[in-house]
Amino acid sequence: MSQTKSIANKSIKSLVISFLVLSIALMTIAMGIVTAIGVNQQSRDLMLNNAFQITEGLAKQAVFSILSGSNQNAHDAMKQVQGFQSVLASSLLLEDQSVFLTMGSYPDHFNVTLDTVDQTSVIVETNDYWLIRTPVEVIAELGSDEENEFELEAISLEEQIIGYAEVIYSKENLSQAQNRVAMLITIVGSISVVLLGLILHTGLQRLFKPLGQLAQTMQQAKKTGEHLLAQVHGAKEIRNMASSYNSMMKVLDSQEDDLKEHRDQLEKEVEVRTRELVQARDSALTASRHKSEFMANMSHELRTPIQSIIGYGELVTEELELEGNFDLIDDMDKIAKNSQRLLLMINSLLDLAKIEAGRVEVNNIEVTVDELKANLTDTIVPLAQKNNNEFTIKQLSNIKLLYLDKEKLEQTLLNLLSNACKFTENGQVTLTIYNDNQQVYFDIVDTGIGLTKEQQKYIFDEFRQVDASQSRKFSGTGLGLAISKRFIEMMQGRITVVSELEQGARFTVALPLQRLLSHD
Repeated sequence: MSQTKSIANKSIKSLVISFLVLSIALMTIAMGIVTAIGVNQQSRDLMLNNAFQITEGLAKQAVFSILSGSNQNAHDAMKQVQGFQSVLASSLLLEDQSVFLTMGSYPDHFNVTLDTVDQTSVIVETNDYWLIRTPVEVIAELGSDEENEFELEAISLEEQIIGYAEVIYSKENLSQAQNRVAMLITIVGSISVVLLGLILHTGLQRLFKPLGQLAQTMQQAKKTGEHLLAQVHGAKEIRNMASSYNSMMKVLDSQEDDLKEHRDQLEKEVEVRTRELVQARDSALTASRHKSEFMANMSHELRTPIQSIIGYGELVTEELELEGNFDLIDDMDKIAKNSQRLLLMINSLLDLAKIEAGRVEVNNIEVTVDELKANLTDTIVPLAQKNNNEFTIKQLSNIKLLYLDKEKLEQTLLNLLSNACKFTENGQVTLTIYNDNQQVYFDIVDTGIGLTKEQQKYIFDEFRQVDASQSRKFSGTGLGLAISKRFIEMMQGRITVVSELEQGARFTVALPLQRLLSHD
């Protein structure tokens, strides 16, 4: 891993130069070793051949001396041999290897050998010298007899060894020659490596310079984000790379221009669209405000004559009761009932209009739980009895006093309980009051027709009932739950519903306990 990271941090130029210089150095060393081995071997063979020739020459010159026993002739021949630079010593041995004559100085620890040879051979070889021995031979006649004394064909000749010539030949010159060769090869190899390294370094510097400039241009473009163009020069491959890079930069320039133009166009369109949406929003808010104001004004204007109609209707009913005209009393009851229904609808529209106009405020007052239960019982029990339902209030909380907007909570609970009584027949409607450490809960549970999952999604929307058939069957404006939800949210609470079709429904009003118990 560390080696890979080290290579990754080096430039291609440094890597190529390093590889080439290392390859040349290794190749030069290998060639030097092979050359040195070859030259040394050739020098050794030449020197050994020279030693053989010297020894054999001494053997030829020693034939007469050995045959005649003349030391003087042998001494002259050996003196000539001693004249050669590398000859340390020389000896002539008789056939029985006894010393006939010796000359020169033998190396220390020289061991005499009695090996016989029939040709020139190296008898002993050490790191310092060769001991070369060659036989001294004469040609003798063999196999002649008296009967064939004059027949030349009957005479046979044979070489006969009469002695041996030995020469101690020094290797000092060979070692010196080998050392000189090694030194020369080392010097030549070192100079070659240095010169080749310099040549490669200079050549590769010039070769990779355009590539380095191209890399610097790319890095500068990356750093600044500008589409910089590279200089096209150098080797063919580098020129191709630079040309491709410049083409890519030109394409990016063109695409950037297109994007800028497209962005500017989009910004203009967004600006126009935003201005149109702002105008539409302002128009919608203005229309909504006008609608709310119109609804509030119309509701207020409608409620006054309706209340007058109800009041005069009650007076007429009392007169008819005094006159005993009971047939007309039934008609007046229908008028009063529909007038109350119309007044309820107008009041709902008026409440919604006030909420949308922001004209509804939360007025918290102290209210006891018992008072709240009594008010709900007085209103809901008749509604429950109308559909033969059993209404029950359960208090599972020890809280006796609450600080909240009594009117809004009562209206909300009445809406929920009246709906429960309206959509339940021959069943049960239960209000359960309980609390935990955070909230007070009012659970309204009925055993009525229930709601589907889809109906639970829009049950709190304005002007919506579960479906048109139920709207006709059970009547209503579809504003009760919407207004109740708005009231509870204004009191920092929430309303949730859990129900299944034909399994009844559970509406839960949750209000923050801390706010209900505090006057601050």
